[in-house]
Amino acid sequence: MNMLYTMIIYPITQIIEFVFVFSQNLFKEPGVSIICVSGVISLLCLPLYLVAEGWQKTERDIQKRLAPKLAKIKAVFKGDERYMVVSAYYRQVHYHPVYAMRSTFGLFIQIPFFIAAYSYLSHLEALRGASFFFIKDLGKPDMLLPIAEGINLLPVLMTLINCTAGALYTQGLQIKDKIQVYGISLVFFVLLYNSPSGLVLYWTINNVFSLVKNGYLKLPFKKKRLLLCSAISISALLLAYYTLFILHGNPRVRTLITALSTAAGIAPWIISPLTGLAKKIKRIPWKSKESISLFIFSILILWAATGIFLPSMLIGSSPQEFSYVDNIRSPLFFVFNAAVQAFGLFILWPLMIYFLSPEKIKKMAALSVTIISFSALCNIFIFPGNYGPISNNLVFAGMVSYNIREILVNTSVLAVLSVIIFLLYIKGGRKILSFFTITLFAALISFSFKTIYAINAEFHKLSEFYAKEDHKTDKPIAPIFQLSKTGKNVLVIMLDMAASVFVPYIFEESPELTKKYEGFIYYPNTVTFNGWTKYGAPPIFGGYEYTPQGLNNRPDVSLTEKINEALLLMPKLFTAFGFSVTVSDPAYADDNWIPDLRIYDDLKNTSTRITDGVFTDLWLTRNNIVLPKLSETLKRNILWYAIFREVPLAFRQGIYYRGSWCAPFSENRMRSFLNGYAVLDFLNELTGFEPEKDNSAVFITNNTTHEKIFLQEPFYKPQLSVTGYGDSRFGKEDWYHANAAAIKRLSEYFDFLKIHGVYDNTRIILVSDHAVLDNSFVTKTNLPFHVDQFNSFLFIKDFYAKDEFKTDMSFMSTADVPSLAMKELIENPVNPFTGRAVTTNQKNEPLLILIDRGQSKNSAEIDLNPHNTFYVHDNIFEEKNWNRPKKIP
Repeated sequence: MNMLYTMIIYPITQIIEFVFVFSQNLFKEPGVSIICVSGVISLLCLPLYLVAEGWQKTERDIQKRLAPKLAKIKAVFKGDERYMVVSAYYRQVHYHPVYAMRSTFGLFIQIPFFIAAYSYLSHLEALRGASFFFIKDLGKPDMLLPIAEGINLLPVLMTLINCTAGALYTQGLQIKDKIQVYGISLVFFVLLYNSPSGLVLYWTINNVFSLVKNGYLKLPFKKKRLLLCSAISISALLLAYYTLFILHGNPRVRTLITALSTAAGIAPWIISPLTGLAKKIKRIPWKSKESISLFIFSILILWAATGIFLPSMLIGSSPQEFSYVDNIRSPLFFVFNAAVQAFGLFILWPLMIYFLSPEKIKKMAALSVTIISFSALCNIFIFPGNYGPISNNLVFAGMVSYNIREILVNTSVLAVLSVIIFLLYIKGGRKILSFFTITLFAALISFSFKTIYAINAEFHKLSEFYAKEDHKTDKPIAPIFQLSKTGKNVLVIMLDMAASVFVPYIFEESPELTKKYEGFIYYPNTVTFNGWTKYGAPPIFGGYEYTPQGLNNRPDVSLTEKINEALLLMPKLFTAFGFSVTVSDPAYADDNWIPDLRIYDDLKNTSTRITDGVFTDLWLTRNNIVLPKLSETLKRNILWYAIFREVPLAFRQGIYYRGSWCAPFSENRMRSFLNGYAVLDFLNELTGFEPEKDNSAVFITNNTTHEKIFLQEPFYKPQLSVTGYGDSRFGKEDWYHANAAAIKRLSEYFDFLKIHGVYDNTRIILVSDHAVLDNSFVTKTNLPFHVDQFNSFLFIKDFYAKDEFKTDMSFMSTADVPSLAMKELIENPVNPFTGRAVTTNQKNEPLLILIDRGQSKNSAEIDLNPHNTFYVHDNIFEEKNWNRPKKIP
């Protein structure tokens, strides 16, 4: 049943949701959005209704022709004899009683649309408390007549309109046809009487459109065309006026919507000269097999690309990120789910419409679907877009935005492609088109299964070490990080993607932070060696031998082993000097997105934990917030991601819209943010104090700053509806909000440490592996990369530091962290894997920075060349201090 729902109802639900969200973003009025949904669904259903009308008319004509003879038979014969004679008569005229079901087709096609509308609108959060004219709350029954406990007036109005439309439709028909129409009206009245008024409004507007449709169909052809053209033009031009002169928002988006609306308003009046093309297509001598073949393989291309190829490529880029999501273990589930969704959207419904349509429509459908499928492949492979890395909650690190030139190039290429396909179509090249559709479908399936095999292999690799007890989300919260009250503590917290440039503005907005960060020194002039975690994190934990350049020094040791060495270096040295060590969420342990904690098994006095995502549900429960599971969000959004890749550039920003993927609220982004944020918020409860511990070292990796989200200022805490963005210069940047939240939650944690007397005897280092990707908020240069991305966050508080919070512009790098963490605790520390001293002397020379994501030259080396590296020294904010190397030493 779930699969049937996914194939039949789900595509309609997604269309309803898309139209509602688009309209809501445009008009900010739920009632208007419901009217837009009703209008679009009515237009989409019109071809099916016309087919149903044709079938019903055919059945009525047959019944009318057979009625005299049947009346005579019924007058003469009775019982079984009558049945036998009627059956013989039906066989004689080639009629079967089952054909009478054709008269009910109009009812049957309403059922899936009703179920889809009911499932989406009846529980829609955006309708709760929203008013619309005389309706006080679209999320509740209207109760407009204050009689007794209140009578719902809207269902009555809906039924009256439905009966009026039915009366117009059944003029001149038999009484049984009228009874069927009025009976359906009564059924919907009963079903919807106590439903939310938003849902009843939707069905009422549907009935209004039905009334208009029934009147429209009775008009002469010329009046029909004039009325239709006028209605389209007026609606489109009104939308263009509203978007251009009333709507506030992104000027580029407004301009695009205005242009498209204006074009739609003008199109009906200039399309007449093109009707000759349609007539020419109808006259094409076309074999039915060619039509079916071209249509079927074109929709198969759309299904394979949307449901298998693109989802498998997305998941195949990082299978572990999509593994063990909630109660779903294998990432292949999401591919299968997308395939089922796409089957309904691109195969089931199109095939049904195709085979119900007359031959002239089938010709047009075959051509249209062929153009759409080839255009989708063109957009996938020729215009893929560069939006930066994408997280497992399907939020791009970069912006989804295009300029007019890029949109025009894309549109021109698609137009040329469409003309070529059209010419092949009418000039006898249909076999060529069929050959290409079959070949492309086979290629998509082949590549998809190759990717699926690789995903499965990676999943089995992960399942070998996935420690379920470390990932359970229903465990009671208990101390994980143990600190000593009598000895010394070293606390290193890596905030993934924390941006240093936001710090002055966060402290300016909240001056009380200066006191809370007593003893800390902020180092703005800090550089990271890579702008991504895989090669940005190792120097933090291992020092200069594990920078991208340092990782290439031992070609006989694999990159995975060397990254593991970096993660092990400080725990190994601290335990050797009597410290108890705790490590949580080490980045890319054993080259896995979900860290393989087994690399620490041989270390004594070392405990390891996965915390990311473990406390999210507990945080939601305590804060009375209900969010869908990440798996539910992925099941929906992976399909939209695939459609996003297939559509022209002009429409991609509208589909993505800041990671919402046409959903009314970006709940997936909030859950991903909470996976890291909950850990910081619960640090007080996750920290314990054991008097018998002499010294302790704790290494935490946290993803709070990795997920951009708007939060409620001034405390920057998550909530479903944010009402203010603060007065900071970057108050309207979601990255700023995530950074402010991390800094404020840590300040509260430091207050907790002060209360328990372990702040002074704790050395604290806060550092980031890199900053925000693909954006420069402050530093503007002509360099071919964003300096801010390579400007790491670095705060240091030494033992018993009492000075006020201050800023130091000394040149620092993330590889200084091990030396700073072990300073005066471990004398002359030596790397246990290489025998070399752990120092900061390398900073005396220019440092080599890898400016791209980094590709492996082989299993032991990174591809470093003059095109993807820069040397930097002294002040990283001065462009003159960045220089390309002539060669890599």
